[in-house]
Amino acid sequence: MEPAPELVVWAQRWLHSWTALDLDRVLDAWSRHPGIQLFGPDPEEVCEGFDQVAAMTKAQFPEIENLGGVTFDADKISAWQEGTVGWVTFLGRTTFGSAEPQDVKMTMIVHEDGAFWRAVLLQLGFDVPNEESVGTQLTTALDGLLLQVQDEPAPVAGMSADGSVIIMFTDLEGSTALMESLGEERWLQLLEWHDAIVQRQTANFGGAVVKGQGDGFMLAFPAAGSASACAMAIQRSLGAGWTGVPVRARIGMHVGNAKAEGGDFFGRTVVVAARVAGMAEGEEILVTQAVQERLDGAFALEGPRTLSLKGLSDTHSVFAVSWH
Repeated sequence: MEPAPELVVWAQRWLHSWTALDLDRVLDAWSRHPGIQLFGPDPEEVCEGFDQVAAMTKAQFPEIENLGGVTFDADKISAWQEGTVGWVTFLGRTTFGSAEPQDVKMTMIVHEDGAFWRAVLLQLGFDVPNEESVGTQLTTALDGLLLQVQDEPAPVAGMSADGSVIIMFTDLEGSTALMESLGEERWLQLLEWHDAIVQRQTANFGGAVVKGQGDGFMLAFPAAGSASACAMAIQRSLGAGWTGVPVRARIGMHVGNAKAEGGDFFGRTVVVAARVAGMAEGEEILVTQAVQERLDGAFALEGPRTLSLKGLSDTHSVFAVSWH
Protein backbone atom coordinates (compact mmCIF):
# COMPACT_ATOMS: atom_id res chain seq x y z
CA MET A 1 0.00 0.00 0.00
CA GLU A 2 1.48 3.35 -1.02
CA PRO A 3 0.41 6.98 -1.58
CA ALA A 4 -0.92 7.66 -5.09
CA PRO A 5 -0.31 11.30 -6.14
CA GLU A 6 -1.55 10.63 -9.69
CA LEU A 7 -4.82 9.40 -8.23
CA VAL A 8 -5.10 12.69 -6.31
CA VAL A 9 -4.92 14.48 -9.69
CA TRP A 10 -7.64 12.18 -11.01
CA ALA A 11 -9.77 12.94 -7.93
CA GLN A 12 -9.33 16.70 -8.36
CA ARG A 13 -10.47 16.46 -11.97
CA TRP A 14 -13.46 14.32 -10.98
CA LEU A 15 -14.43 16.81 -8.27
CA HIS A 16 -14.11 19.69 -10.74
CA SER A 17 -16.38 17.82 -13.21
CA TRP A 18 -18.91 17.09 -10.47
CA THR A 19 -19.18 20.69 -9.26
CA ALA A 20 -19.37 21.84 -12.90
CA LEU A 21 -22.28 19.37 -13.36
CA ASP A 22 -20.43 17.93 -16.36
CA LEU A 23 -22.60 14.85 -16.86
CA ASP A 24 -20.48 13.14 -19.52
CA ARG A 25 -17.23 13.33 -17.56
CA VAL A 26 -18.81 12.37 -14.27
CA LEU A 27 -20.39 9.26 -15.77
CA ASP A 28 -17.25 8.38 -17.72
CA ALA A 29 -15.38 8.17 -14.43
CA TRP A 30 -17.60 5.26 -13.33
CA SER A 31 -16.79 1.62 -14.07
CA ARG A 32 -19.36 -0.32 -16.08
CA HIS A 33 -19.04 -3.31 -13.73
CA PRO A 34 -22.50 -4.42 -12.49
CA GLY A 35 -21.34 -4.30 -8.86
CA ILE A 36 -20.57 -0.56 -8.67
CA GLN A 37 -22.36 1.26 -5.85
CA LEU A 38 -23.25 4.83 -4.90
CA PHE A 39 -24.45 5.83 -1.44
CA GLY A 40 -25.68 9.42 -1.17
CA PRO A 41 -26.64 11.44 1.91
CA ASP A 42 -30.38 10.77 1.63
CA PRO A 43 -31.63 7.44 3.09
CA GLU A 44 -33.11 6.48 -0.30
CA GLU A 45 -30.02 7.51 -2.27
CA VAL A 46 -28.65 4.03 -2.96
CA CYS A 47 -27.64 2.83 -6.44
CA GLU A 48 -26.09 -0.38 -7.71
CA GLY A 49 -24.85 -0.89 -11.25
CA PHE A 50 -24.05 1.74 -13.88
CA ASP A 51 -27.62 2.05 -15.17
CA GLN A 52 -28.90 3.08 -11.73
CA VAL A 53 -25.97 5.46 -11.11
CA ALA A 54 -26.47 7.06 -14.53
CA ALA A 55 -30.23 7.39 -14.05
CA MET A 56 -29.82 9.04 -10.64
CA THR A 57 -27.12 11.41 -11.89
CA LYS A 58 -29.10 12.42 -14.99
CA ALA A 59 -32.13 13.17 -12.83
CA GLN A 60 -30.29 15.10 -10.12
CA PHE A 61 -27.97 17.33 -12.15
CA PRO A 62 -30.78 19.52 -13.62
CA GLU A 63 -32.33 19.76 -10.15
CA ILE A 64 -29.02 20.86 -8.62
CA GLU A 65 -28.51 23.36 -11.45
CA ASN A 66 -31.94 24.87 -10.73
CA LEU A 67 -30.85 25.36 -7.11
CA GLY A 68 -27.89 27.45 -8.25
CA GLY A 69 -25.28 24.72 -8.58
CA VAL A 70 -22.95 23.07 -6.10
CA THR A 71 -19.53 23.87 -4.65
CA PHE A 72 -17.06 21.71 -2.75
CA ASP A 73 -14.29 23.33 -0.73
CA ALA A 74 -11.79 20.54 -0.15
CA ASP A 75 -9.61 20.75 2.95
CA LYS A 76 -7.82 17.52 2.13
CA ILE A 77 -7.78 14.91 -0.63
CA SER A 78 -5.84 11.73 0.10
CA ALA A 79 -5.29 8.76 -2.20
CA TRP A 80 -3.71 5.34 -1.77
CA GLN A 81 -3.08 2.43 -4.09
CA GLU A 82 -2.56 -1.30 -3.77
CA GLY A 83 -2.02 -2.98 -7.12
CA THR A 84 -4.89 -2.14 -9.46
CA VAL A 85 -7.13 -0.84 -6.64
CA GLY A 86 -7.07 2.64 -5.13
CA TRP A 87 -9.13 4.66 -2.69
CA VAL A 88 -9.63 8.38 -2.25
CA THR A 89 -10.95 10.39 0.70
CA PHE A 90 -12.29 13.95 0.48
CA LEU A 91 -12.70 16.18 3.55
CA GLY A 92 -14.35 19.56 3.17
CA ARG A 93 -17.60 21.46 2.84
CA THR A 94 -20.23 21.36 0.14
CA THR A 95 -22.91 23.95 -0.62
CA PHE A 96 -25.99 23.42 -2.79
CA GLY A 97 -27.29 26.73 -4.14
CA SER A 98 -28.13 29.11 -1.29
CA ALA A 99 -28.34 26.37 1.37
CA GLU A 100 -25.98 26.38 4.33
CA PRO A 101 -22.59 24.67 3.80
CA GLN A 102 -22.37 21.10 5.05
CA ASP A 103 -19.29 19.35 6.37
CA VAL A 104 -18.63 16.37 4.12
CA LYS A 105 -16.60 13.19 4.29
CA MET A 106 -16.59 11.45 0.93
CA THR A 107 -14.91 8.16 0.01
CA MET A 108 -14.30 6.63 -3.42
CA ILE A 109 -12.91 3.21 -4.28
CA VAL A 110 -11.46 2.97 -7.79
CA HIS A 111 -9.73 0.40 -9.92
CA GLU A 112 -7.59 0.48 -13.05
CA ASP A 113 -9.74 -0.03 -16.13
CA GLY A 114 -7.34 -0.36 -19.04
CA ALA A 115 -5.30 2.84 -18.97
CA PHE A 116 -7.67 4.72 -16.65
CA TRP A 117 -8.95 4.82 -13.09
CA ARG A 118 -12.69 4.25 -12.73
CA ALA A 119 -14.88 4.43 -9.64
CA VAL A 120 -16.55 1.32 -8.27
CA LEU A 121 -17.94 2.83 -5.04
CA LEU A 122 -18.75 6.34 -3.82
CA GLN A 123 -20.12 7.22 -0.39
CA LEU A 124 -21.04 10.75 0.67
CA GLY A 125 -20.85 11.23 4.41
CA PHE A 126 -23.46 13.66 5.74
CA ASP A 127 -26.32 11.32 6.49
CA VAL A 128 -29.36 13.62 6.59
CA PRO A 129 -32.36 13.95 4.27
CA ASN A 130 -31.93 16.21 1.24
CA GLU A 131 -34.54 18.66 2.59
CA GLU A 132 -32.10 19.49 5.40
CA SER A 133 -28.79 19.40 3.56
CA VAL A 134 -29.79 20.72 0.13
CA GLY A 135 -32.93 22.74 0.84
CA THR A 136 -35.20 20.73 -1.45
CA GLN A 137 -36.07 17.13 -2.30
CA LEU A 138 -33.86 15.66 -5.03
CA THR A 139 -34.85 12.57 -6.98
CA THR A 140 -33.67 9.53 -5.02
CA ALA A 141 -36.26 6.77 -5.48
CA LEU A 142 -35.25 4.66 -8.46
CA ASP A 143 -38.87 3.62 -8.98
CA GLY A 144 -39.63 7.21 -9.91
CA LEU A 145 -36.94 7.55 -12.57
CA LEU A 146 -38.70 7.41 -15.91
CA LEU A 147 -35.44 7.14 -17.80
CA GLN A 148 -34.86 4.77 -20.66
CA VAL A 149 -31.32 3.37 -20.71
CA GLN A 150 -30.04 3.01 -24.24
CA ASP A 151 -26.69 1.98 -25.66
CA GLU A 152 -24.58 5.02 -26.51
CA PRO A 153 -23.24 5.06 -30.06
CA ALA A 154 -19.55 4.44 -30.55
CA PRO A 155 -17.56 7.49 -31.70
CA VAL A 156 -17.77 6.48 -35.36
CA ALA A 157 -15.96 9.68 -36.37
CA GLY A 158 -12.82 8.00 -35.08
CA MET A 159 -13.15 4.82 -37.16
CA SER A 160 -12.01 4.22 -40.73
CA ALA A 161 -14.09 2.50 -43.38
CA ASP A 162 -12.30 -0.82 -42.79
CA GLY A 163 -13.19 -0.77 -39.08
CA SER A 164 -9.72 0.07 -37.84
CA VAL A 165 -8.99 3.06 -35.63
CA ILE A 166 -5.97 5.15 -34.69
CA ILE A 167 -5.91 5.38 -30.90
CA MET A 168 -3.92 8.26 -29.41
CA PHE A 169 -3.13 8.93 -25.77
CA THR A 170 -1.83 12.22 -24.39
CA ASP A 171 -0.71 13.22 -20.92
CA LEU A 172 1.39 15.87 -19.23
CA GLU A 173 4.90 15.09 -18.07
CA GLY A 174 5.58 15.94 -14.43
CA SER A 175 1.96 16.73 -13.66
CA THR A 176 2.30 16.00 -9.95
CA ALA A 177 5.19 18.44 -9.57
CA LEU A 178 3.28 21.03 -11.61
CA MET A 179 0.23 20.64 -9.39
CA GLU A 180 2.32 21.07 -6.24
CA SER A 181 4.13 24.14 -7.54
CA LEU A 182 1.07 25.90 -8.96
CA GLY A 183 -1.48 25.13 -6.26
CA GLU A 184 -4.90 23.68 -6.91
CA GLU A 185 -6.60 26.77 -8.38
CA ARG A 186 -3.89 27.59 -10.93
CA TRP A 187 -3.41 23.89 -11.70
CA LEU A 188 -7.08 23.55 -12.64
CA GLN A 189 -6.80 26.69 -14.79
CA LEU A 190 -3.83 25.16 -16.60
CA LEU A 191 -5.80 21.95 -17.16
CA GLU A 192 -8.73 23.88 -18.62
CA TRP A 193 -6.33 25.61 -21.04
CA HIS A 194 -4.75 22.24 -21.93
CA ASP A 195 -8.14 20.57 -22.39
CA ALA A 196 -9.36 23.30 -24.72
CA ILE A 197 -6.28 22.93 -26.93
CA VAL A 198 -6.58 19.15 -27.21
CA GLN A 199 -10.32 19.24 -27.87
CA ARG A 200 -10.03 22.02 -30.47
CA GLN A 201 -7.20 20.38 -32.39
CA THR A 202 -8.90 16.98 -32.29
CA ALA A 203 -12.01 18.52 -33.88
CA ASN A 204 -9.89 20.41 -36.43
CA PHE A 205 -8.32 17.16 -37.67
CA GLY A 206 -11.46 15.04 -37.75
CA GLY A 207 -10.85 13.01 -34.62
CA ALA A 208 -13.06 12.11 -31.69
CA VAL A 209 -12.41 12.67 -27.99
CA VAL A 210 -13.12 9.27 -26.47
CA LYS A 211 -12.46 10.35 -22.90
CA GLY A 212 -10.50 12.81 -20.82
CA GLN A 213 -9.15 11.75 -17.48
CA GLY A 214 -6.53 13.10 -15.11
CA ASP A 215 -4.19 15.24 -17.15
CA GLY A 216 -4.61 13.49 -20.49
CA PHE A 217 -6.94 12.27 -23.20
CA MET A 218 -7.76 9.19 -25.23
CA LEU A 219 -8.50 10.18 -28.83
CA ALA A 220 -9.60 8.26 -31.92
CA PHE A 221 -8.92 9.03 -35.60
CA PRO A 222 -9.88 7.36 -38.88
CA ALA A 223 -6.48 7.95 -40.52
CA ALA A 224 -2.85 7.95 -39.43
CA GLY A 225 -2.09 11.18 -41.29
CA SER A 226 -4.78 13.24 -39.57
CA ALA A 227 -3.86 11.74 -36.19
CA SER A 228 -0.18 12.63 -36.64
CA ALA A 229 -0.98 16.13 -37.87
CA CYS A 230 -3.22 16.63 -34.83
CA ALA A 231 -0.49 15.41 -32.47
CA MET A 232 1.95 17.90 -33.99
CA ALA A 233 -0.58 20.74 -33.68
CA ILE A 234 -1.18 19.85 -30.01
CA GLN A 235 2.53 19.83 -29.26
CA ARG A 236 3.06 23.19 -30.98
CA SER A 237 0.16 24.79 -29.11
CA LEU A 238 1.24 23.42 -25.72
CA GLY A 239 4.89 24.17 -26.42
CA ALA A 240 4.22 27.89 -26.04
CA GLY A 241 3.53 27.25 -22.35
CA TRP A 242 0.80 28.58 -20.09
CA THR A 243 1.33 32.07 -18.61
CA GLY A 244 5.06 31.47 -18.55
CA VAL A 245 4.81 27.91 -17.20
CA PRO A 246 6.46 25.28 -19.45
CA VAL A 247 4.06 22.48 -20.38
CA ARG A 248 5.42 19.24 -21.83
CA ALA A 249 3.06 16.64 -23.25
CA ARG A 250 3.72 12.99 -24.05
CA ILE A 251 1.82 11.46 -26.97
CA GLY A 252 1.65 7.89 -28.24
CA MET A 253 -0.47 6.16 -30.85
CA HIS A 254 -1.21 2.77 -32.40
CA VAL A 255 -3.58 1.51 -35.10
CA GLY A 256 -5.66 -1.63 -35.30
CA ASN A 257 -9.11 -3.02 -34.68
CA ALA A 258 -10.76 -2.22 -31.36
CA LYS A 259 -14.05 -3.13 -29.77
CA ALA A 260 -16.42 -0.15 -29.69
CA GLU A 261 -18.89 -0.20 -26.82
CA GLY A 262 -20.78 2.50 -24.94
CA GLY A 263 -18.91 5.31 -26.66
CA ASP A 264 -15.55 3.79 -25.73
CA PHE A 265 -12.92 1.57 -27.34
CA PHE A 266 -11.43 -1.56 -25.80
CA GLY A 267 -8.85 -4.17 -26.71
CA ARG A 268 -5.18 -4.67 -27.43
CA THR A 269 -4.94 -1.66 -29.76
CA VAL A 270 -5.94 0.61 -26.88
CA VAL A 271 -3.49 -1.02 -24.47
CA VAL A 272 -0.57 -0.74 -26.91
CA ALA A 273 -1.31 2.95 -27.59
CA ALA A 274 -1.47 3.70 -23.86
CA ARG A 275 1.79 1.87 -23.16
CA VAL A 276 3.57 3.67 -26.02
CA ALA A 277 2.42 7.05 -24.69
CA GLY A 278 3.73 6.06 -21.28
CA MET A 279 7.19 5.47 -22.77
CA ALA A 280 7.33 8.85 -24.55
CA GLU A 281 9.26 11.75 -23.12
CA GLY A 282 7.95 15.28 -22.73
CA GLU A 283 7.29 16.98 -26.10
CA GLU A 284 7.63 13.63 -27.87
CA ILE A 285 5.19 11.90 -30.25
CA LEU A 286 5.76 8.15 -30.54
CA VAL A 287 4.02 5.96 -33.12
CA THR A 288 4.16 2.20 -33.55
CA GLN A 289 5.44 0.50 -36.68
CA ALA A 290 1.85 -0.12 -37.77
CA VAL A 291 1.21 3.64 -37.79
CA GLN A 292 4.55 4.30 -39.48
CA GLU A 293 3.58 1.95 -42.31
CA ARG A 294 0.28 3.74 -42.82
CA LEU A 295 2.00 7.13 -42.91
CA ASP A 296 4.07 5.84 -45.84
CA GLY A 297 6.64 8.65 -45.66
CA ALA A 298 4.13 11.49 -45.27
CA PHE A 299 5.88 12.75 -42.12
CA ALA A 300 9.52 12.84 -41.06
CA LEU A 301 10.16 10.17 -38.43
CA GLU A 302 13.11 9.33 -36.23
CA GLY A 303 13.98 5.78 -35.26
CA PRO A 304 13.10 3.03 -34.97
CA ARG A 305 13.54 2.36 -31.26
CA THR A 306 12.81 -1.01 -29.72
CA LEU A 307 10.70 -1.02 -26.56
CA SER A 308 9.38 -3.59 -24.13
CA LEU A 309 5.86 -2.54 -23.15
CA LYS A 310 4.46 -3.38 -19.73
CA GLY A 311 2.15 -6.39 -19.76
CA LEU A 312 2.73 -7.14 -23.45
CA SER A 313 4.83 -9.93 -24.91
CA ASP A 314 7.67 -9.41 -27.42
CA THR A 315 9.25 -6.07 -28.24
CA HIS A 316 7.77 -3.21 -30.24
CA SER A 317 9.33 -0.83 -32.75
CA VAL A 318 8.37 2.81 -32.33
CA PHE A 319 9.20 5.99 -34.23
CA ALA A 320 9.30 9.61 -33.05
CA VAL A 321 7.46 12.15 -35.22
CA SER A 322 9.63 15.18 -36.02
CA TRP A 323 7.46 18.20 -35.33
CA HIS A 324 9.70 21.04 -34.08
